[in-house]
Amino acid sequence: MSTVKHMPADMDLWTGRIEPFESERACYWYQIAQPYNFDSSSQHSSVQKAPQSGQRIGLVGFACDQGVRRNQGRIGARAAPPLLKSTFASLPVIGALQDSFAGELTTLLGDAGNIECDDHDAFAEAILEEAQQQYADIVTSIIKQGHLAIGLGGGHAIAYGSFLGLWQALQEPKNHSQDDSTNPSKNKPSGNNNNTATNDSTPTIGVINFDAHLDIRQADMATSGTPFRQIAEHLTAHQQPFHYCCIGVSRLSNTAALFDRAKALGVHIISDEDCTNKKWKKIAAQIQTFMSSVDVIYLTIDMDCLPASVVPGVSAPAAYGIELPFVERAVKLIMASNKVKMADIAEINPTYDVDNRSCKVAARLLSTIVERHLLQS
Repeated sequence: MSTVKHMPADMDLWTGRIEPFESERACYWYQIAQPYNFDSSSQHSSVQKAPQSGQRIGLVGFACDQGVRRNQGRIGARAAPPLLKSTFASLPVIGALQDSFAGELTTLLGDAGNIECDDHDAFAEAILEEAQQQYADIVTSIIKQGHLAIGLGGGHAIAYGSFLGLWQALQEPKNHSQDDSTNPSKNKPSGNNNNTATNDSTPTIGVINFDAHLDIRQADMATSGTPFRQIAEHLTAHQQPFHYCCIGVSRLSNTAALFDRAKALGVHIISDEDCTNKKWKKIAAQIQTFMSSVDVIYLTIDMDCLPASVVPGVSAPAAYGIELPFVERAVKLIMASNKVKMADIAEINPTYDVDNRSCKVAARLLSTIVERHLLQS
């Protein structure tokens, strides 16, 4: 029988080298990470509140590749979360963080465990949806405590769970005594080409995805290729605009039908060729313009946006891809907006990795997100 369960943090993953002859500044992430401390009152709090108990960042794994299986991809991504954590654990804590958080380093990072989806290597009806919801609930708890949630996939079906967790966290309790007909925020035009009304009780969410694929497929069930179409449908159903920027899109990894749908949905596309051939100043301006139109950002990195020579261990290796220095520079720009409330890294497939190369690249990007968030906080 297929099962989904939340496994608590395995702190045995958090190990690394010992430096007995160095000063205390020879500090690694494994030395300061703690099990994430969930605050039971967070279910009734607002995302805007100051950080409460627990750590400033919560990592949660999504050990599931049922979506990849449904999308006819190479399975194996569900093994990635513990490897990503252990690879990140061995990285050093930079001096700037040690200077900024002297005496409180153990408050920086918490491991919130993994959602584990055991599908017995076969199609399993409803198990992906159950895994996404359980994962989303953990994400919601982290964000409502005022902390940054970072998901570690698993397949890119993590994206709908990440979005759903952010969405749930942003919802304010309804004031049933208020007459909607007298609320001037109701029926306000969205300014988006979806032509839907904006529900002003929820901040406008912008999704930025580094990916060779648009992942807006039509299908009779959720897959790793459908999450951003699902997000669009969710937002439309709740009278919210769909703001989606996909960076690194390959013209040879998406059909004309997908590009047609992207145009209809108003997706902002920055192609892999643009990332290579256009000057950084122009790309940065495009990203800045997109970010200025939203209140909150969900950042997701599908590791297949990078060339197969750099990241071989993914479900769908890229023949072209965008270079790691570009991705890192863009991530720093996005984090500098101070609008990122949710981030994730997806599609690492250890089965096809070489010398842990793909996990090391993912861990570097994870480190970039973590460092930038903490230094700005």
